[in-house]
Amino acid sequence: MSERIAIVGGGVIGCAVARKLASDYEVEVFEKGQLASEASALAAGEVTMLSSYEDKPDIGWHAVDFFREYDGTDEFTFTELPSIGLVTPDREDEKRRYAARLAAEGLPVRYLDRETAREQYPTFDFSDHAGVIEHRVSGFVDPYTFAMTLHHDARDDGATFHTNTAVRNLLVEDDDVVGLETEDGRIDADHVVCAAGWRSREFLLEHVPIPVRPYRTQCIVLEPKSPLPEGFPMGWFPGEHVYFRPEHNGDFLIGGWSFAEDNPEGASGQADEAFRNHVADLVPTFLEGFEEAGYVDDWAGVDGATPDTRPILDAPADAPDGLIVATGFNGRGVMTAPVAATAVRSLITGEDAPFSLDTFAIDRFTTRSDDFEFISISAGD
Repeated sequence: MSERIAIVGGGVIGCAVARKLASDYEVEVFEKGQLASEASALAAGEVTMLSSYEDKPDIGWHAVDFFREYDGTDEFTFTELPSIGLVTPDREDEKRRYAARLAAEGLPVRYLDRETAREQYPTFDFSDHAGVIEHRVSGFVDPYTFAMTLHHDARDDGATFHTNTAVRNLLVEDDDVVGLETEDGRIDADHVVCAAGWRSREFLLEHVPIPVRPYRTQCIVLEPKSPLPEGFPMGWFPGEHVYFRPEHNGDFLIGGWSFAEDNPEGASGQADEAFRNHVADLVPTFLEGFEEAGYVDDWAGVDGATPDTRPILDAPADAPDGLIVATGFNGRGVMTAPVAATAVRSLITGEDAPFSLDTFAIDRFTTRSDDFEFISISAGD
């Protein structure tokens, strides 16, 4: 009989981990609501792993290779686009050196001066900028479609998914994980993977503290006067705490303005008026044809942050044996899902991962407190 694995959380991470394990283990996933109904479904779906892990390119390439290979599975698509970061004149020399260093290390990055950037991206107004940093390997996905495709693959390999099933407690005997207590009763398990987002800290606090705190982030979709042209890039506006990308129908998605959230259960699911006003004032300063852009939609969601903006993917030494923590993705859960799934499998099986797990180990933190300064990763600096 194969070992039993229980996964707490049916978001994109829980679904990715289930898919990675289901062919070799008895896997059950427990979600208090519907699959991918919270942070996963509200994500922007950007895949910028090479810029996010420029110091650990093997991690970034592992994710990119997965998305390229997974493209076309059922309804899932991975749309590759470059990402650009606007560069102010006072930072031009710094950013030129930055791009040259990364290019010398083999990463697909280059600096474009103002005139070259105008030719490459004519929809933009670079009057106030010296140029852009261009990351040539990035893209985006539809987060919900991605999560559900992972779910279907896991289910086809034998994983069982329990929705509308709250998990109350982690069950531990003699410092070993033995299962879960759900609202429907006890579930026996040899391993438990906690992929419960910002709720992971409270769920695990009795057994192992983890430095994760909730934060809230926002997105707005605008309809420009003319649909965005083919080849319109993804990108970010340093100093303004926003990122952006095109939609498939030519609309424009802009997100960011992330702040620590003290009341995550009661947080609004809509973008703040202040953010809407900020977007209305900012976008016409760097994009043509947005002075009279139409409003399409907006939303906000809550995710979990760590002190250094990278997730915890670990079996902590001070935790009960059999517990795996997969949380604190800082808004990068969708793009990091393939990496998380590989890391969790390695932790359970003892197989070597194709990248170092030290990057995600909990002992990199000097404190386990959740009282740390929140760092927004949408600043793009």
